[in-house]
Amino acid sequence: MLKRSRLITTLAFLGVLTSASAQAQEHQESVVLSASPKIVQWAEVYKVLPQRPDDPYYHVRVIERHKGSQPWAFKELVFHMAVTPKALEASRTHKKAKIYSYKDVEIRSAYHRWLDDPATRPEVPVCDTDILSCIKQLPR
Repeated sequence: MLKRSRLITTLAFLGVLTSASAQAQEHQESVVLSASPKIVQWAEVYKVLPQRPDDPYYHVRVIERHKGSQPWAFKELVFHMAVTPKALEASRTHKKAKIYSYKDVEIRSAYHRWLDDPATRPEVPVCDTDILSCIKQLPR
């Protein structure tokens, strides 16, 4: 009986640890950048936690969608951009808008490649003002 009780306690403890570490691995949120009667623009924001000293940025994918269009009809404005905390805060709008979640395997892969291979970092633009202004300055 004592062995069974210890086994159950150990398994429960491992379940809590696994759950907690899975939740603590990455911060993810959606930030509305612009919302007009016709168009909504938002950023999907990612940040590995705990914070790494070599990654002071948030990493974003920026999406634009025309209101009234089908959910799958959207435009990706930026696939992967690094954003300073100050720029992310300056980008937030307090407007409410309906946004959608889209498959994020590619941005997560690109972000982890950025973390694991410093040679790839120059390929990713860094924004230090606000996201929409930085997008306008990107080469087309």
